[in-house]
Amino acid sequence: MRIEILPDDIALAARAAGVICGAGPRAHIGLPTGGTPVRAYAELARRAAAGDCDLSGVTAWAVDEFAGVPAGTRGTNAAFFARHIAFPLRALHLPDAGAADAAAEAAAFASRLRDAGGLDLCVLGIGVNGHIAFNEPGAPADAQARAVDLAPESRAAHAAAFGSLDAVPERGMTLGIADILAARAILALASGAAKAEIVRRAIEGAPSAAVPASWLQRHGNVTWLLDEAAAASLARR
Repeated sequence: MRIEILPDDIALAARAAGVICGAGPRAHIGLPTGGTPVRAYAELARRAAAGDCDLSGVTAWAVDEFAGVPAGTRGTNAAFFARHIAFPLRALHLPDAGAADAAAEAAAFASRLRDAGGLDLCVLGIGVNGHIAFNEPGAPADAQARAVDLAPESRAAHAAAFGSLDAVPERGMTLGIADILAARAILALASGAAKAEIVRRAIEGAPSAAVPASWLQRHGNVTWLLDEAAAASLARR
């Protein structure tokens, strides 16, 4: 596990963009939503426009999506990516938020990913409760892609995007911990003081289903990018 501490979220976004740009011209990359990665996506768009980064041969895969609403609904990950992926990709794949059978859709999505050769790089954020993708607390290390009930903290984090808490779906679809750990490299991002304690537990605590991000300790090629605020509770820096 490598830990890089950047002075602020701007420097973190620049470093993350550099890692993503360097994943390879034909790479398969897992992408998350959220406030921390969105700054990296803006930096990728800037670099692409300047000719400093070419992702036009890259295939992106959403690491999760909401369930039970039409794909274009405000607040869905499909809507998020439509707004924030402002640079060319070969393709961007997401589970269908409106699928009648969310569990079957999640499993089929993971199957398509495996058939494509799996992820060369999986980019992740971390929730305040330690979730990665929509693997909420309680997710075991061998969890497969599936439909899940979303934790209250996860739904609250998306209330503004959907317009209200009541509008946030109660269920989602996610790549499982096992699918994430199958990636050849993992890039985990965290910024802000609100993430400091959960980052400490994920990096320095014993791997546990109580903090799904802690399972990343079992992977042999993980890089954590943290700003100073998110790294503040680490014992070893």
